[in-house]
Amino acid sequence: MSGGLHLGRIVARFQRPIQTIPGPPDHQHHDPVPVVLGQTLVTQADETKCGAAVLLMLEATGDPALAKRLEDKPELITSYQQTIYDRVSKNAVGPFDWPQRFGSPPWTLAREARFPGVEYHAHAVDDTTEGGRDILTATLHANRAGIPVPLYTGGNIGQGLDRAIPRHVVLAVPHAPGSKSGSLRIYEPSSGMLYDVSIKELLGRQAKHKALGNWSHVVWAILPSPKGS
Repeated sequence: MSGGLHLGRIVARFQRPIQTIPGPPDHQHHDPVPVVLGQTLVTQADETKCGAAVLLMLEATGDPALAKRLEDKPELITSYQQTIYDRVSKNAVGPFDWPQRFGSPPWTLAREARFPGVEYHAHAVDDTTEGGRDILTATLHANRAGIPVPLYTGGNIGQGLDRAIPRHVVLAVPHAPGSKSGSLRIYEPSSGMLYDVSIKELLGRQAKHKALGNWSHVVWAILPSPKGS
């Protein structure tokens, strides 16, 4: 269906599939909760900083010293986002920097993602196929291993050409240790809220979802792999 096309769906046809096994079924529902450091709701600094906010939270998840610094001095959140944003924009297209008004491209966000023991790679997502389900299941498996996963969200070509490219970044984060939940726990940086969403709920969507920043599709996943693999 042409109205449902987006860039992730197109690119996904040409990439190597992800092999995985289904995660556990999800029968739980949890209300969204705010993500707070100190007394500060952790949100993106402005409309272009969703990727930087996600990378900051990803890095803080794997770096207790950084997490403690942000908790003690939450005013650093904005300046750290700018530092990360500058890093992601640099040398994005060969020697050329990415125009910052366009946010963070998936390939440089993957390059700059920092978490102990892993490196990240960008994978386009077609949310109408088994391949798309496998990528979201791989996201869940990474979360169950304690590793956060950035996800890009967007619309589709039926909503306008500018909606069919990756538009927003959210972060699938690990559940509490020992949790058997089959849902993804998604940090949405424009609201600073944490949502629990089943994989089934993210497949073949047409309607907007708050966990996706009020976009309708997951269009790209930044998946981890062991360093040097």
